[in-house]
Amino acid sequence: MEVNYADVYWVANEYGLGDLWCLTFVRGLDEAEALRRMGAGEASIRPLSYRELMDEGLFPDTVLAGRLENWVVLIEVYGWQATELDVMRALSAGTEVVSVLRHDYATDDFAYAVDGEWVTSFNPGIPAWRSGSDPDRLVDAMRDVGFDPGYAPGDEDEDGNEDIGVGHPGVDGALLLAARLTGVVLSQEILNGPLLGGVVYAG
Repeated sequence: MEVNYADVYWVANEYGLGDLWCLTFVRGLDEAEALRRMGAGEASIRPLSYRELMDEGLFPDTVLAGRLENWVVLIEVYGWQATELDVMRALSAGTEVVSVLRHDYATDDFAYAVDGEWVTSFNPGIPAWRSGSDPDRLVDAMRDVGFDPGYAPGDEDEDGNEDIGVGHPGVDGALLLAARLTGVVLSQEILNGPLLGGVVYAG
């Protein structure tokens, strides 16, 4: 079954994970190893639920990790350490990583890395402004989820009017792109189930 917007909408809407979070999908690692690569000390890694994280105010220094088939999802609430270059390199060493950041107070971000190399990233609101070693690698996949890889705010439409971005995907499109690339989706059942947590202080 193909993943669609209905599968990711609960995360993207304001009642999902909130207005600042980062989901990072890492292929082939177990939860503890993914947390260690983010910088979590071994002694800090323990079973921890999303409810406990929120109720005890452990964010943003504590990162959650959950199993999604052959992928691990790293969940940062009010954090975005996985999008830092050195962390992304560590997480993707020998494997691949897809990360989606929602940041209502700065800029959203989508990033894809393979074997320590930052391949491509872009702000979902400005998909034309891509960076990385191969910024165009995912343009076909971007189009498939509704992104126009050539769009930037201020562009004009066919009638010569400023295209203000109405109808363009945002974080929901980035989540769908991540789901299409990985074949997995964070569900409410996974989020509310048993997870592993680790303390990863911002450096």
